[in-house]
Parts: sequence; structure tokens; C-alpha cells
Amino acid sequence: MNLSEIWGPAADQLLIVGLTGGIASGKTEVANELERLGATVIDADRVTLQVTKTGTPVYEALLEEFGGGILGENGQIDRNALSRIVFGNETKRKLLNSITHPEIFKEIIEGVNQYAERICPGDIPAVIVDAALIVDVGVSGIFDLIILVTADEDLRLSRLIEKRGMSMAEAKARIASQAPDSKRHESADLVIENNGSIEQLRSKVGEAWKEIEQRSGERHP
Repeated sequence: MNLSEIWGPAADQLLIVGLTGGIASGKTEVANELERLGATVIDADRVTLQVTKTGTPVYEALLEEFGGGILGENGQIDRNALSRIVFGNETKRKLLNSITHPEIFKEIIEGVNQYAERICPGDIPAVIVDAALIVDVGVSGIFDLIILVTADEDLRLSRLIEKRGMSMAEAKARIASQAPDSKRHESADLVIENNGSIEQLRSKVGEAWKEIEQRSGERHP
């Protein structure tokens, strides 16, 4: 695959890294630590919030297709309400993705290229795209490197129950709705297991960042 056809000029200037992991794996903590270490991270969730703001074409399309019940009191899209509508309904899920994904991906590409344009000598020629569904939607091949964050299912369940207030049934259903880690492993270049303490996780992220620095330097000296 010619990545320049996907990413444009940035493909020849940067190591483009995909960061993925299932719900409650600790992917957000990994992304935050990578940012602390100096990485440029483009968060697909933040992009989603931008493209679904009031008045955007995506907002209007979602409102037309799913109705006013997806809005919160502030008039913005209530992602939890929207998730409840599409969860377990493959037709509605595909409709949601067809509305949101093209614009989200367009904004991510723009963000990657903006970073490539402003990169300075001495900067690490790499960018991290933090997106949970890289494997689920079949786009692993568009990245130079895939980092997978994993955690044991029992631990993920307890995090969903304790931190997000889900019932055991809800937590199991959310995990089951995503690609299994066995499938994610097939696409992963680096795996960060998050079954221990935050200090242990930070140490593993530090090693992953060193690997990114090395690979990006070799490809884009």
C-alpha cells in the first residue's frame, strides 16, 4: 500500500503510528504518557467531538437520521444516548459510521499533515493516532507501526464497573462488541500489557517511545 495516497506528503516525512486497544485497556493513560514524553498525539475521540459540534454537517446528518433523542440538555450530541441507540444494532451502527468516519478521518489526515509542516530539526519525526477502532474497521495497514494496549478481561471488567458505573452484563457486552485482542495482536507491532501499576505502565510506555524514536530516526533521518 502506498501510504502517500492515504496520508499525503506527511507519509514521506513522519512515522505514522496507530495506538489502539479495547475499552478499559488503559489506552488513554498510554496516550497521555506518550504526550508527556514529547509525542504528538492526535486523539480520534477529540476529533469526533469537533466534527459533531452543533451546526456541523455531521451534527445535522446525525440529527436527521437518529432524531432529537441523541441531544443533551446543552444541544450537543450526547454520545452515550447515541451509543445506546446503535449498540447491538448492526444496521444503525453502520449508518453511524458512514456519517462520522469519513469526516473524522479527513480531520485526522489534516492534523497529521499540519504537524509534518511545522516539524523542526531535532523534533521526533513521528505522530501517534490514538483510535480504539483501528482494527475493528480494518485500517491497520495504513499505519507504519501499530501499538496495542492490552489488559486481562477480568481487570477490564472491574474498571468498567468501578470507574464507569456499568453493570457486569453491560461491561461484558461492551467488551464483546469490539474486536478481540487475539485479532488485534495480528496487526500489532508493539504490545503494552497494562495489568500492573501505573508506574509499571509508564515504564513500558517509555520503552515503546524509545522504539518509536529509533524507527522514526531510521526512516526519516
